[in-house]
Amino acid sequence: MDITFTDFLIGFSSALDLLSPENGHRGVRRAYIVMNIARQRRFSPLVQKRLFIAALLRDISHGAHTPQDCVRRIANIPLLAGSAGLIAARGQRHPESRLLDLADNLDLLALHEYPRGHYPSHAIETLCDSIGSRYQLDDILALRELGLEKKFWAELASATLINTAASFSPFAGTVLTDDELTALSSLLAAVIDQHCRSAAQHSVVVADIAGRLAQMYGFSKKGVLRIRVAGLLHDLGKLVVPAALLTKTSALTDFERRQIHIHPQFTWKILSRIAGMHDIARMASFHHERPDGKGYPFHLRGVQLDLGPRIISVADCYAALREARSYKTACSPEKCFSIMQQTAERGGLDAEVVGALHADVLAAGETMLSASPLLL
Repeated sequence: MDITFTDFLIGFSSALDLLSPENGHRGVRRAYIVMNIARQRRFSPLVQKRLFIAALLRDISHGAHTPQDCVRRIANIPLLAGSAGLIAARGQRHPESRLLDLADNLDLLALHEYPRGHYPSHAIETLCDSIGSRYQLDDILALRELGLEKKFWAELASATLINTAASFSPFAGTVLTDDELTALSSLLAAVIDQHCRSAAQHSVVVADIAGRLAQMYGFSKKGVLRIRVAGLLHDLGKLVVPAALLTKTSALTDFERRQIHIHPQFTWKILSRIAGMHDIARMASFHHERPDGKGYPFHLRGVQLDLGPRIISVADCYAALREARSYKTACSPEKCFSIMQQTAERGGLDAEVVGALHADVLAAGETMLSASPLLL
């Protein structure tokens, strides 16, 4: 099944929302406001596309992601390149940047100042005080026209707006190529790894190992691609976990451990919503499950875990053991496989997949993990 650019963008925006879950689906609401104004003002299709991307991905420049780094990464992806400056810029004088700021501030007013479902035109009048200094007159006038329609406020307040976001996308049925899917997933992986403070680019390494294992097991070219994407996105749900908890050096409390263990549920919630990515969602979300049923968070066992998630689980375990982290030193390959083989004997990993990776590492050495073609 094809994966559309719109659906993936909305999923990407939902992932970024995990960094500030108290704001709900802020990227989609921002896009809704911006696209309504853009259509009211009859902007060209090219401008509408640029604004739609920027509205959904603007929060990528928050937290550990510097604007300069974001611009560089986004500019390397042709689908997103035209929106790079808008995504990283705030408070600038460019007309499109000012429109995005307007949408942000209207959303904040609507979200925090008025009861849900009762957003009066006063929210817009408050913004009028900044015409000229922050916002363009024509944008405000278009917004005032929209504000007269109850449907505008009802849809903005709707908890199901994310389910209808494709209806105001300017990309119609644009389908991602394999290269585009990989590039967008690599960008999201960079966001994940920066949040997790992973200097080793953990997600990319997991994707590379999983891809090699999939090739060894005879996966098709498409199957190898999809397991690589699953590897890139396997830790997506960790965006909801505070970075300080992920890098904590002392022992975790039971409550903190439960906070971390819930992250695959968020991975599943976001990826399974993207049409065409159900198999990727399964592989990415089930990597902490165990063949003996003692994994988390779904407690799957045996035949409930097909080969895809078993491969991701082994790849993730090896990559994690090889990395130096705030709470541990890096293990040698020999030590890694000693630990993994013991875990497999206890039912925690697939012993056959562990053996396949061991044989591959012995044959190829650590060069298998260098110079990843997935890196942006």
